[in-house]
Amino acid sequence: MVTAPEAYYEVVRRVLEDNIRTGALPGGTRLYVAALADRLGVSRSPVKRALELLEEDGLLRRNEAQGWLVGDEPASDVRPNLHLFELELPDSGSATPVKPGWERILQTVADEVVDCIPFGIWKISETELCSHFGVSRTVTREVLTRLHERGLVTKNRASHWIAGPLSAQMLGELHDMRRLLEPLALRRAAPHLGRMTLIEMRQRVEAALAAPHQPAIEDFDRIEDDLHRTCVAPQPNQRLAAALPELRLSLVVNRQFSLHVARHHESALLLEHRLVLDHLIAGDTEGAATALRFHLDADHDRARARLKVLSVFGEPDAKVVPYLMRIV
Repeated sequence: MVTAPEAYYEVVRRVLEDNIRTGALPGGTRLYVAALADRLGVSRSPVKRALELLEEDGLLRRNEAQGWLVGDEPASDVRPNLHLFELELPDSGSATPVKPGWERILQTVADEVVDCIPFGIWKISETELCSHFGVSRTVTREVLTRLHERGLVTKNRASHWIAGPLSAQMLGELHDMRRLLEPLALRRAAPHLGRMTLIEMRQRVEAALAAPHQPAIEDFDRIEDDLHRTCVAPQPNQRLAAALPELRLSLVVNRQFSLHVARHHESALLLEHRLVLDHLIAGDTEGAATALRFHLDADHDRARARLKVLSVFGEPDAKVVPYLMRIV
């Protein structure tokens, strides 16, 4: 499982602390919850909690009238316009300086749900999800709504959030899309792939094929990432880049099968990888795309067979996160 992100108020606290210590928020500056929330593009609740924690740390003190003051210096005579302060803010990749709470935890929740759905049907507790990540119910519902849009969760008649099962039909529908889009991405990315990088990828495949024992799961993950992430990453279409990770559930099935049921040498899969890389190294982009499509079809057949086993295997050995409860 991916390590849970820090609580949202901790992000705000860290941003403010950094700017206080560097002097970007000088001593005597008046800080108000509403003004800070507007400057950072966040809700008021995490800002208020962050200010309270900074007061406990001695970096702020309560203003006699309202709000907080930075340090021990006398209060500034003028109420500051925080938009004029040159604050050091994280590059969140979003429209707001501090990434919204739902954005920070969305992928983590998606990964944890995806890890479990090959094993059956799971109920998601909103209360436990809030507690696990230290976020509000509003953030939790935004995350679950976006997972619903991805098709990873649904609501049953009792209005409970449900994840799974990962069915053969769902796996097949994702495969239909993936076999069209991933070869397209590879064709567009191929001109930007360095020859030495491709040779190094091929060497990792050869080492796995020649090994007397099964490669470590981490090594095998690296080989999968080489072909299915690194080789398609340079393609320029951002919508296509965003769509591809959602289509790769067969990789999850294969990994969970290896972790909880049995390890296979995967020689057929490795030979398929090598064929794609051979075409790329030779500069044969269309040949590489065709070889990739063949590999995706073969891997889909393997994943379907393994999914049947996982669906009756019971809960995974690893501890499941507390907000997921298996019901079937």
